Order: sequence, then C-alpha cells, then structure tokens
Amino acid sequence: MLLPEILSSTADGSSATYRIRIPPALEHFKGHFPGFPILPGIVQLDWAVRLGRRHFAGLEDSAGVDNFKCQALVFPDAALTLELRRDETGLHFRYYDAQRTYSSGKILFAAR
Repeated sequence: MLLPEILSSTADGSSATYRIRIPPALEHFKGHFPGFPILPGIVQLDWAVRLGRRHFAGLEDSAGVDNFKCQALVFPDAALTLELRRDETGLHFRYYDAQRTYSSGKILFAAR
C-alpha cells in the first residue's frame, strides 16, 4: 500500500481538499523507523503531487520545493486533511487536523 485511504474529497477551480487516513500497513513505514513508525516528509510531498494531478493541469514536471515545513510527526492511523491550492507559482499544500498543522509548503513545476 503506497497511498493514503481517501475518506472524502472536494474540489473547485483552484483548490482541492482530501480527508485521508494513514493506514498502519503503509509500505513507507517499513524501516522509518523500527519501533517508532512515522510518515516520511518525502511521502507527504509525493501524495500532494499525486492527488493534485487528479484536479489540476500543468503538474507534469516538478522543478523543486519551496518553504517545506514539517511541524509535527504523522503516525499510523492518523486522520488528516490535505488542502491543495493551485496558482501560477505552484501547488501549495497543507496537512492538518483540528489540533495542528503537520506539514506545509509549495511544490514548483517547470513551465511548458
């Protein structure tokens, strides 16, 4: 299993929101870290891109990441909201729940 469980989603022209659950059987937990599994930041970036591509055009060639901040650890079974917003500068994302923001940033894409 490589993707989160999608509980619900909504989208309009420039934004999309996903309610997700982090499955304990997720492949990414193996070895990260033994006895204390946490979701790697690179996986959070990957999910933002993959789910963003479902709604927005122009996300073919990622060119970098700007202002990526991991503010809290994401553990197995966490229920989070992934907020995506597309603008001319890239794809802004934020993972959060009612208590805190877990990570946020912007993924840049090459102009075509």
